Amino acid sequence: MATNKILLLGSGMVVQPVVDYLLRDGVNSKNDLTIVSLFLREAETAAQGHPPSHTHTIELDVAKNDEKLSSLVSNSDIVISLLPNTMHSLVAKHCITHKKNLLTASYINPAMKEFDAPAKEAGLIFLNELGLDPGIDHMSAMSIIDSAKERGGKITGFVSWCGALPAPDCNENPLRYKFSWSPRGVLSSASLPSTFLYNNEMVSLTSVMKWALAQHVPIDHVNHSKHIEHFDFEGVGNRDSVSYIDTLQLNKEDVKTMLRGTLRWPGFGVMVRAFMALGLFKTDVLDILREGSEPLNWNNFMKVFLGGQTTDNEDWLFEKASFLINEDFSHKIEAAKFPSVKRNPKEDVEHALNGLKWLGILGAGESVVKRETPIDCLCALLEKKLSYLPGERDIVVMQHEFTVEYPSHKEKIYSTLVVFGDNDQSVISGAWHKSTGTAKTVGIPVAIAAELVLSGKVPQRGVVAPIFKEIYLPILDTLKKYGIELIKRVEKL
Repeated sequence: MATNKILLLGSGMVVQPVVDYLLRDGVNSKNDLTIVSLFLREAETAAQGHPPSHTHTIELDVAKNDEKLSSLVSNSDIVISLLPNTMHSLVAKHCITHKKNLLTASYINPAMKEFDAPAKEAGLIFLNELGLDPGIDHMSAMSIIDSAKERGGKITGFVSWCGALPAPDCNENPLRYKFSWSPRGVLSSASLPSTFLYNNEMVSLTSVMKWALAQHVPIDHVNHSKHIEHFDFEGVGNRDSVSYIDTLQLNKEDVKTMLRGTLRWPGFGVMVRAFMALGLFKTDVLDILREGSEPLNWNNFMKVFLGGQTTDNEDWLFEKASFLINEDFSHKIEAAKFPSVKRNPKEDVEHALNGLKWLGILGAGESVVKRETPIDCLCALLEKKLSYLPGERDIVVMQHEFTVEYPSHKEKIYSTLVVFGDNDQSVISGAWHKSTGTAKTVGIPVAIAAELVLSGKVPQRGVVAPIFKEIYLPILDTLKKYGIELIKRVEKL
């Protein structure tokens, strides 16, 4: 008989592994799961294959049904929110009222921080950052940091890379990227500046410069056949890396390098720079892009957008785009204070122009989906052109690189994770469903954490990230059983 009443808020691909893990024991499961989604069909899909006696599905817009949300929270033992980050506070207030613990996979934002004192006063834990990034990245980093400290070491350098990408066998498009949900978040992140510490030098880069100065990140992976697979990525800094010195409880005086970055296949950064050069990341509302305005193809939109007329010929558009991209790519780049990919502007421009043709941005025939702003219309195009096809899979890659100084020696510690999504050849056991690598590495840690909190083995209270041993050790240990394990390699310096 079920003893744990778990409320799961959200839908989409990440929900499925959460459901599969929590109900892995079938009719003998100790968990009773209520799945709430904006669309009933998505909740029912997540529950499919699991005992009806342990699953309940509800269609609800939590933003518009506060009273119903309060009732659902009240009748649960714990709440998992996989809603957008901005909506967690709607749930958190009810968790305070009804004294229920809350779990999310999202960054701790200012709105969530406001619940720290009320949660502590109520004796609750609001455990966040339980996904991949943030999540497994922090947990795996803390396991090595704490171990090094216990052996008398001090961390002087930390470089961490993470990316969720199409697998090598399905990344053949100009961006070498595919989207399993709206591209807006990816593009918005790509357009942010980055700040990090490298060899005691503070580095601040604009969004354009961070892609122009992408780093080469080679990663080796031993696959299930014990063969070494070699991957070559490009990496860029992710927002403010320096703040993670405090997050990871490191000594500021010791740390010479602190960089957290995003991995992409080569080609992605070139296309991002081309989009920026043409103004396609702009968020201004344009009349010609409003829903209900005259039908428009990308060819004619770009002519008008770049200062021409729809009557201008194709050569004018191509030459204008070539000029703008050339001008941007040919700017003199100051020597970086860190190792970066040596760029060939001519080859990059050629790749960008061919990519724009492939997408239909330079060329007749591809219609603009009207979403008011250039960036949102670009997102609609990328959704259409770069969605995963049936049978295609993703790959999740994470690598930490620590520099550790001990009283007697120095060493580099590498910790590497590679997880592939399921495809047609994947063998799935029991009631588990096929999932992407991204969904597995976000959903399963959240589910493990839910059972950990329900067991009463987590002493922390308030708004918390999983940087404590009582949390990260059992989660990382359980993840290994599901093929999610960081492999450690040590080099003496």
